[in-house]
Amino acid sequence: MSEELDQGVRAELSELERKVAGEVEPGLRGVGIAAAVLVLLAAMLAPHSGSASGWDVLLFDARAQAAGIGLPSRLFVTSAVMFTVAVSAAALVLRRWTIAWVATVGCGLTVLLGLFAVWSRQTVPTAASVSGPGLGLLVMWLMTLVVAFHWVRLVWTQVPPAAPRAGEQFVPKLRIGE
Repeated sequence: MSEELDQGVRAELSELERKVAGEVEPGLRGVGIAAAVLVLLAAMLAPHSGSASGWDVLLFDARAQAAGIGLPSRLFVTSAVMFTVAVSAAALVLRRWTIAWVATVGCGLTVLLGLFAVWSRQTVPTAASVSGPGLGLLVMWLMTLVVAFHWVRLVWTQVPPAAPRAGEQFVPKLRIGE
């Protein structure tokens, strides 16, 4: 009877350890990520370029078209909303390693797209009637950089879950009765 109970407890602890090993604990960095995401959302209200805000660029409405917003800015804003806001929020709420890695890679890609968006707004011909990068674009780019930095630090400083190899039995680190 004791052997069966011991095996049941071991199985439960083994399952619990697997579940906990697959989680990421953001701690204070999670607060920094959440704050940067809120600043990014507020920066979408500021002028992205000309009179077009980040929301105008995301929806590509008449204001964005009149401001001459091109593909680099649209890709950046879409990627910022998708990865820096949505995937980061999902990773903070669900605390799963895979989502945290997707957020890390996506935010890194968004930083590069932001660099390209700023560069493309600064290198317009002088004869063109479009304006350069606005405050909203620059703050958004800075916030994606901050979020990407925090995600990289977070996923590289914690130990990833160790998956058992094929044919190998999972042995819990916590021993009961020994």
